[in-house]
Amino acid sequence: MSGGKYDSSKTRVKPVFDLLWARGRNWLPELLSLPGQGCPGCEIKPGDDLTLLEGYWEPHEKGLNPPVALLSWLIRNPDQLRKVTTDEPSRQLLMKGDPATVESALDRLRTEGAARSWHLFEGLTYPDVYLVSRDALVVIEGKRTESGATTDTTWFSGRHQIWRHIDAVWEIRGRRSVYGFFVVEGDALDGSVPKTWQIEAQACVEPNVLLRNFPHRSSEEARAISRCYLGVTTWHRVCEQLGIDWRLLPHEVPANRNRLSFRR
Repeated sequence: MSGGKYDSSKTRVKPVFDLLWARGRNWLPELLSLPGQGCPGCEIKPGDDLTLLEGYWEPHEKGLNPPVALLSWLIRNPDQLRKVTTDEPSRQLLMKGDPATVESALDRLRTEGAARSWHLFEGLTYPDVYLVSRDALVVIEGKRTESGATTDTTWFSGRHQIWRHIDAVWEIRGRRSVYGFFVVEGDALDGSVPKTWQIEAQACVEPNVLLRNFPHRSSEEARAISRCYLGVTTWHRVCEQLGIDWRLLPHEVPANRNRLSFRR
């Protein structure tokens, strides 16, 4: 999400999902039908109960933990980390692959529940929207002025934000289905997905992108996770299809940031 006066979380995500949540809990199937350019073979599982139980977005975004398997892989493969300067002595040794430090880091990973420590190279991921039903978990990344997605973290280049979100909820899904997609600003003429975002959405499922994002997963599991990706739709289309007056969306961040919001 971007900041500034055109912050997508405040001018698109919050007003749209506040209005939807105030309407009821049965609009998720229609929302999931809108994205395109996703992974081939990705489809909504028939028979799932998609009645919403929980919803999280601005100003109450939900932080999701990274998979333990990824944290372990990053510890054991320090040569794959970005060259970031750190003043933490143990982290310096870990990044050099010092065997004793690697062993200590893995032991800490097994026994400590800290969200931040010298042995961790990925933190919580915050989707702009996180929706929970009995049979599905949904993560949405909202965009407005951005022409592409974030594809790096502090420590790991190529770690795509939509895959971070999907990877995190896959870890906790149980028997639930997982879906993820982008909602972006539409073309000025007809509200369709801009060409740049069509290309961006399709690039997410390129083999080299999937390989980079799931080094901690088997090829079979990575393919299964990739089929959770629905692609991209636009704010204009969401409003059009779900009966929201497009003109209600603020052009800029409202001056009164402390206005009341719907409880959820």
